[in-house]
Amino acid sequence: MAAVLEQRKFRVAAALVSGALFYFSLGLKPFWMAAWAAPVPVLAAAFYCEGWREAALLTYLAAAIGLSSNFTYYLKTTGAVATPILLLLQVLVWGFYVLRARSAVRASRSWMTVLVYPVFQTGVGTLVLMASPHGSWGSYAYTQMDALPVIQIASVLGLGAVVFLLGVFASAAAVGLYRGLSIDKPMLAYGVPLVLLAAGVGYGAARLRLASPGPSVRVGLASVDDFGGTSAVWTAYSRLADELAREGARIVVLPEKMAVVTPDEAQRYFGGLARRDAVYLAAGVQVKRKNLLWLFGPSGKLLAEYQKQHLVPALEGDLTPGRENQVMAMDGRRYGLAICRDLLFTGLGRDYGKLGVSAMLVPAWDFYVDAWMETAVADMRGVENGYSVVRAGRESYLNAADRYGRVVARRRSDFLPGSSMLADLPLGPGTPTLYARFGNWFGWVMVLGMVVVMRGRRFRSPL
Repeated sequence: MAAVLEQRKFRVAAALVSGALFYFSLGLKPFWMAAWAAPVPVLAAAFYCEGWREAALLTYLAAAIGLSSNFTYYLKTTGAVATPILLLLQVLVWGFYVLRARSAVRASRSWMTVLVYPVFQTGVGTLVLMASPHGSWGSYAYTQMDALPVIQIASVLGLGAVVFLLGVFASAAAVGLYRGLSIDKPMLAYGVPLVLLAAGVGYGAARLRLASPGPSVRVGLASVDDFGGTSAVWTAYSRLADELAREGARIVVLPEKMAVVTPDEAQRYFGGLARRDAVYLAAGVQVKRKNLLWLFGPSGKLLAEYQKQHLVPALEGDLTPGRENQVMAMDGRRYGLAICRDLLFTGLGRDYGKLGVSAMLVPAWDFYVDAWMETAVADMRGVENGYSVVRAGRESYLNAADRYGRVVARRRSDFLPGSSMLADLPLGPGTPTLYARFGNWFGWVMVLGMVVVMRGRRFRSPL
């Protein structure tokens, strides 16, 4: 079957197949099974290419088709100038993974060549996490948010371990198509990837099966997609909060930047609402040049003020970023505070894990089409660090997820008269996961692996 890839027309066809699979993997609502298979055809085709230029063009073609699924979104969020640059960089990165793997596989029959592709994909992803102004957004790991057993390994080794599992499967399949049994120690070449996959997914399945329910809290979420400042919007939030409180909500979370307000008027309004309904109330507002989350207690007192730390480039260029995390004890449990984009950044998420929070309260405001992805990114912070996530978004989802990434409740936000949702949310234990304790050491091992491969002669050949 693989022999057909010796013909160029079938290699082009393989790249097109990968492109189609990437299209459904790299978009804002990925299909998790497609992400496992997407790299395989173009990897195998690249291995068969006699020249590196053809291999590069085939990979660029596949990546460009896949990434085109995000073109209109990038255009809306980053602008006409930045969009082609961003897409070009992503296409080149995919080419780098594949060409490095091709170089190693064609230069050596060592069984270890199977590991080159996942090492490079994970290592580059680790470097991007450190350097990108958008944090972890775009990580291939998020393609698996609907595959709960797969993502649990992030609680031990972080996002990179999920990427590695996907990469080792694709590499083993592609090397198998190219080399078959004509490889040194085939039992290791294909057995090691199988063991790694079984260990990673098996751990996830066991973690889910052994999950204990623990204590829970009834949370209410409400959102009005209309921008605040009008009496109709304030009346709608009052009504929604009252309804949630009557149905037993102990904590009510409202969206990010509901309106531009003055401190006195907003604190009187929200403080009065929290006191009247006897709830903890988390609300997002803009005050002067600050994007804030205010947390009010059942007495109506302002308990905490959190300032958004990771502002949206350009769109929030006139605002001042915050510098401090905020943790509040409520009814004997610790809750972390964050706003929307903050949870794109794994470092901030890990900091809250180390602080022993049981749940995060997160007002948010998205672009509607990215609602699933932005929500999934936030939920992944909970998996990594062992806490539940309550995220109330405008033009997005009202979403509550436990520390395993399981969605407890989800509902679309809406324009007037608004949208609301109740959730009995299982709380995290308040103890850091292994990832929260020890950080992304696995990703940095993969970076070291990249260096070893690039400096070693054994896996080096003309591209």
